[in-house]
Amino acid sequence: MRHPLTPGPPRVQIQTQAGCNGRCVFCPNEQVLKSDLEHGRMPLEMFHKIVDDLAKTPPRRIGMYMQNEPLLDKRLPELTKYVTERIPDTKTQVITNGTYLTEKVGEALLDAGLKQLKCSLQSLDPETNREIMGYDSRKVIENCITFQKLIKKKKSKIDFRVSMVVTNKNVDEIPKTRKFWAKHGVRLVTSALENRGGNIADAEQLNVGEMKSMGNCVRPSRDMMILFNGDVPLCCVDWHRTYILGNVYTDSVQNVWHAAPVTQVRDALAEEDTSKMPTICRDCGESACPNQHRRGLKGILSRLAAVF
Repeated sequence: MRHPLTPGPPRVQIQTQAGCNGRCVFCPNEQVLKSDLEHGRMPLEMFHKIVDDLAKTPPRRIGMYMQNEPLLDKRLPELTKYVTERIPDTKTQVITNGTYLTEKVGEALLDAGLKQLKCSLQSLDPETNREIMGYDSRKVIENCITFQKLIKKKKSKIDFRVSMVVTNKNVDEIPKTRKFWAKHGVRLVTSALENRGGNIADAEQLNVGEMKSMGNCVRPSRDMMILFNGDVPLCCVDWHRTYILGNVYTDSVQNVWHAAPVTQVRDALAEEDTSKMPTICRDCGESACPNQHRRGLKGILSRLAAVF
């Protein structure tokens, strides 16, 4: 069945600056940095053009992040403010690893009208987090607690969450972690492990349970990913830019959204015809029963019981 299609993308991620200081085991970031793929920073003119295009068919959500650590871009509060003023009803979102979430940066983002911030932190234990993400967790915990206090001080309505990708390295910590963040007034959310289009060689070993195909994936009919140079890869897991749909600097967002390359992928997914799918779609998988992961501890425990 074909997923419903809107005049423009309902959800958008914009990579304002490439690069990340993390080395997460469930992310191909290090592979990409070692490749010959171009990296750079989105010109302000391009960002404005993209947002002005999006204003014609307002998305439900615009994320100022995409395969990167967004807080490396010091312009982020300014960019957030532009989206807030130009498309006020759209949810603005940032997903960060929290290493650069200083009080000054946090206040600037709140003042810019950011509506949601998620901090990815995989373990409260410093060494476990280092094993998963490449760095000690203590500073990030401190940054998140400071940010939550700032939210209360400024009486902000921002939706602030801490997020964990469920792996066999942290699944046993989830109950304790949920209680810890609840004590500080922060919601913990969990998500299913993915193999990122086949780009995570150890996904099976990291997973709790088994991996399954993404099947008739909704992403090409719901999400648009925009790189720093305006190129639009097929989806968020296309780290190696294997299937570029167009460029939203030389063309409009709406034209790229309805162009032939993505239409062909949507048709192949709807027909579940792997012979017509890009390799990245054929190879893509996620942990079985991802909705159970996202529902929290109860779902994870039921999944564990089913496996063992």
